[in-house]
Amino acid sequence: MAPVTVLITLMSLEIGGAETHAVVLARHLKEMGYRVIMASSGGVFEKTIAGSGIRHYRLPLDNSRLHSLYRSVAAIKSIIAAENVALVHAHARIPAFVSDLARRLTGIHMVTTAHAMFTAGFPLRYFSMWGEKTIAVSSDVKEHMIKYFGLAEADIVLIPNGIDVEAFNPALPVGKIAGELKGGSDKKLIVYVSRLDELLAPVAVNLIEACGRLYGEFPFISLLIVGDGKRAGEVADRAKDVNAGKGVELVRLLGARTDVNLIMAAADLIVGVSRVALEAMASGKNVILAGGEGYGGLIQEGSLPLFINDNFTGRQFNNKATVQDFENNVREFLQLPPEAQKRMGSLLREFIVENYSSARMARETAKVYEKVLNK
Repeated sequence: MAPVTVLITLMSLEIGGAETHAVVLARHLKEMGYRVIMASSGGVFEKTIAGSGIRHYRLPLDNSRLHSLYRSVAAIKSIIAAENVALVHAHARIPAFVSDLARRLTGIHMVTTAHAMFTAGFPLRYFSMWGEKTIAVSSDVKEHMIKYFGLAEADIVLIPNGIDVEAFNPALPVGKIAGELKGGSDKKLIVYVSRLDELLAPVAVNLIEACGRLYGEFPFISLLIVGDGKRAGEVADRAKDVNAGKGVELVRLLGARTDVNLIMAAADLIVGVSRVALEAMASGKNVILAGGEGYGGLIQEGSLPLFINDNFTGRQFNNKATVQDFENNVREFLQLPPEAQKRMGSLLREFIVENYSSARMARETAKVYEKVLNK
């Protein structure tokens, strides 16, 4: 029997939680015997999926203008026919809207994944398509879909984000990159990983400011910003000012990287949310939860269960990541004894291995495919 062909559609293949999720899922599905192809506007992960033997079609799936939507629908309709696609799996609002139109014209099946709480106001609510089954990455996202989009609970499947615990691993050999990034074995490396867009660039700026304040007290710290976006220039300008004021390169911007696992393995403290936080925990690192939706602070053993329901975003607290918050929590981490830092990192790694394996995520996603295909 020929393998089932799945088309995964998403906005881009740049650095981001949904994008990394889709790339890891695609690889696992291929390992499980599915034939996987992808469509997006492209990005740094194109080389990654090509290395896994996954074909990619570049389409304007990040663009909601009418001519782009028309072009994308026509292209996906052609891909479905040419590639004998049985099911399309969409990972954002525009790809889902386009994929739904194309699959209705071709009579194939569709599944979506809701990675966040999509805005449900007029008219966006009516341009949101969810397919035959919707996968929610956390229970609060599931509740949001039911309340604001009217989805039936029976049509939503809860499957948490999956992390490749082999790729994100504290045992990775990182001697060379650690030396390059830290600039000295006595340094404590703080890493912030995120898109630098309207929502998240201010978080990076506040972290830079906090590290500037802490430098006199802890002259062995170094901050790396990993990511890119429309407001990267603003972040770079603030880093330049702080570095000039301190007379050292306290802050460095690395841009978008696909070797985030190695950077995390070389770090001491990682700042981020959602998938970034989960990858950092898999890497055995201490984590400060800080993003555009909320601030959860330095993760402790007792606070771990609090963040499961909101996908480790901190959005349940509905607060902002302030300079003072960062200063307090980075200082709290730096004042921990090394053995306490190491113990917490090991505990977080164990938690991810037990609860957030990407292989298990892919198996559970495949079960959703099977239910839809066998209707």
